[in-house]
Amino acid sequence: MTVNSPKIEGLLGMLTIHLNYDNFVKWSFQFQSVLQGYLFDHFDGSSVFPSKCVIDTELGVTTEVTDAYKNWNQTDKALLSVLIATLFDDAIEYFVGSKTSVEAWTHLQDRYAIVSRARVNHLKTEFHTMHKDVDSIEKYLL
Repeated sequence: MTVNSPKIEGLLGMLTIHLNYDNFVKWSFQFQSVLQGYLFDHFDGSSVFPSKCVIDTELGVTTEVTDAYKNWNQTDKALLSVLIATLFDDAIEYFVGSKTSVEAWTHLQDRYAIVSRARVNHLKTEFHTMHKDVDSIEKYLL
């Protein structure tokens, strides 16, 4: 499926949150929500790229690149650019060298999902150990 550049470029206006060290859950929710209608399958791995080379019945595999692969690759690179545009500089280092958007997405999830879970656990611990005078916070909960 070929997607024209203006359609993909138009996504940038809908993606207002930039990923930093402590907002992965919020950023990921917005990114996935916006892209569900715009080829998120490139990021979650369900869009499998087509054969790269033309297969000729007489010659076998040729060096000629298929149009389907060119279109898929162009769309994937455009979506990867959208992903990069929603990151702060320190986040980009975690997927430098990724060749596809799914590789980049996986690297970001591996890095930031762990940080997000650790932060949630830390905040829960802080919340449950809060005290007002000598009373614990649990006294003030409904």
